[in-house]
Amino acid sequence: MFMNLRGHVGLTLTVLMSVFIATRSRLESWVLFTALSIMTSSLPDIDLRLKLPHRKYTHNLLFILITSIFFGYITSLLLNNFTLGFLSTLSSGLLHLLGDLMTYIGFAPFYPISGRMVALRLFKSDNKFINNLMLFTGMILLTYYVVGMSY
Repeated sequence: MFMNLRGHVGLTLTVLMSVFIATRSRLESWVLFTALSIMTSSLPDIDLRLKLPHRKYTHNLLFILITSIFFGYITSLLLNNFTLGFLSTLSSGLLHLLGDLMTYIGFAPFYPISGRMVALRLFKSDNKFINNLMLFTGMILLTYYVVGMSY
């Protein structure tokens, strides 16, 4: 029923590594940034574990902003780096919404301000091919980035 963990991790890796490669980025903390982004890439799907209505309370910009501030606070305490937690969670949250936007099941990205549902209806969210393709592409780009960093 929903883009699975593989799809969200893969999309996050695909976009982040594409940006890092295109900008020739050599972020000092790229490993931590990428790891945190991967770990939080399915955070909006916590509604499934909490038995909340899926894609209602956790699939919107307000939830993404609140969780980004929370993770920024955690990384500021642990690593003295608010930006790391904030930006990694913000990017993975926005990418999660982008991934879900491509599926048939709608969500309201501006909830609670607006309940207008959006969905591009490009593929079913549990499409194994798409989810696996995203993960495969992300892993290839991660490998390319890591190998490229050594030169």
